[in-house]
Amino acid sequence: MERERFEFIELAYEFPLYYSPPQREDYFLYPAQIAGQMGLKPAIFTIRTPLTPEKKQVINGIGIFRFNSVFSILQRLVKVSPMLAHGHSFGWLPATFAPLLVRKYVFTPHAYRLDVYPKWKVNLALLPLKNSNAIITRTRYETDQFKDFLSKSKIHMIPIPIDYDFFASTKEEWKMEIQRRYGLNTDDRLILSVTNPRPIKNLETLIRSFAIVNAKFSSSKLIIVGGEPLSLLGLFSTTKPRLNYSFELANLAMSLGVKEDVIFTGYQNAEELRKFYAASEIFCMPSLIEGQLLAAGEAASAGLPLVLSGLETLMEIYSECALFHDPLNHEQLASHIIKLLENPKLAKTLGSAGRTKMQNYRPEIVHAKLRKLYESLLS
Repeated sequence: MERERFEFIELAYEFPLYYSPPQREDYFLYPAQIAGQMGLKPAIFTIRTPLTPEKKQVINGIGIFRFNSVFSILQRLVKVSPMLAHGHSFGWLPATFAPLLVRKYVFTPHAYRLDVYPKWKVNLALLPLKNSNAIITRTRYETDQFKDFLSKSKIHMIPIPIDYDFFASTKEEWKMEIQRRYGLNTDDRLILSVTNPRPIKNLETLIRSFAIVNAKFSSSKLIIVGGEPLSLLGLFSTTKPRLNYSFELANLAMSLGVKEDVIFTGYQNAEELRKFYAASEIFCMPSLIEGQLLAAGEAASAGLPLVLSGLETLMEIYSECALFHDPLNHEQLASHIIKLLENPKLAKTLGSAGRTKMQNYRPEIVHAKLRKLYESLLS
């Protein structure tokens, strides 16, 4: 790596991300690929973890370099002196201090709620980032959060792309495959949630609501797709309560008498995941905090009506294709699910609206916006 020189560096706290392999929910690979398409030589600098011990790896033609410490990353960044760098994640040291070390810098905070912190703390954390040339936000709500602290001219709203064409495609045999795999009947009503089970996703509220739904629709099934997160920001091992969360959910389902109708599938890759979208009637997510919620975008691409927490970011993105509920009100969530099960016309209307909305999140549309930003900074 001593002799290698790069013109574009992406700073990613962890790569691949702890909750999925590179082909899905990957915020870090496509910016480097766009830089490569522009004729720049790109690389990704990240941290070594027990799950990703290799010092160097090539994924989709992009060199991934893993360091033992954040200080090693900063030191290498100074030596490489790229034309452009793009850092991620509010509070991660290399991404925070990079604008002081490189010529042109783009920062994506992935921070959706600044108003939960005292203003002086936010100002202190953002002080080095005021030297960034551009800040990328995902929603108008997130944009408004940063306007109180950073120059408005530097803020650019560019969402994470959704592979619409991939998730919008469907086949009847996929539904039958899911039914066979889990011993389901053809008339079962499938309610789907896709997430890595962790307390912030508030799945206990979903299970409580499902118990109400199941009492009215005995053929209903709740499918929770996703595996336990294995690490946090590439720096710390997962704490014991986090590892126990799925067991707590299973015990809750048992105590409510719906254990046989709640299915935990564990992690599923993208090819498998779209089979669950094809087999399900409704997508639900009662999260306490969310940004863009990519799984909801995938489900909407597949034509599913959504039932989501009434969070500002989610209402902004999915207003045309979702019913919203108080995240802590399981009875309201249940009433929305029942409403969609009883009203197929409404479900179809929301599903159709979701397909239309998500076409604006196609990769080619989002990538063009990011490339335009890069080009403007280098011109």
